[in-house]
Amino acid sequence: MAALEPYQENYFETDEAYENQLVTEMPLKEVTINMAYFKGSHFKDIQFEQMTFDNCDFQDVLFEHCALLNCSFIGNTFQRVAFDGCQLIGADFAEAGLRDVRFVACKLDYAGFNQTRMRHVDFEECSLQEVAFEYVDWQWLMMSGNDLNGIDLTGTNLKAFDLSRNTFEKAVFSLDLLRGATVSSAQTLVIMSALRINVR
Repeated sequence: MAALEPYQENYFETDEAYENQLVTEMPLKEVTINMAYFKGSHFKDIQFEQMTFDNCDFQDVLFEHCALLNCSFIGNTFQRVAFDGCQLIGADFAEAGLRDVRFVACKLDYAGFNQTRMRHVDFEECSLQEVAFEYVDWQWLMMSGNDLNGIDLTGTNLKAFDLSRNTFEKAVFSLDLLRGATVSSAQTLVIMSALRINVR
């Protein structure tokens, strides 16, 4: 593995490649980053707020203890990327492509994953309250130990998907796409309540 080089600038150029960079303590707000390519890099303790990543590509990247608040990653590509202990409140990954991506101990409340394509994606011990997860195209998606309260799974096929190792008190589903999902007994009551089925 190549040694990481500390990144000295406080901005990113359009249509530029950034490889094997260590990016730390960089506060950016309301900036658009266009067509940047990040590979083999490590973002640590950065704070990005209301940033727009437009047509960017992330490969072999680690985000560690970063605040990425209300950032837009719409349509971007992520391959072999890990988010570890990050604040991603309000982040929007709509229509993005995620392959071999892990979210561990992250706060993703109010984030959006609508129409996202996911392959080998794991969410572990994360807060995903009020998250939009509509019409997601997924294969090998794992969720374990997450708070999914208020998640909206409209249009997402849950066949063979295991929700049982997560918690939620309310959620939105498409009834015809719920068949074949694995849920806990407590979740069954929540689902029945959402479908307005009375249990006596």
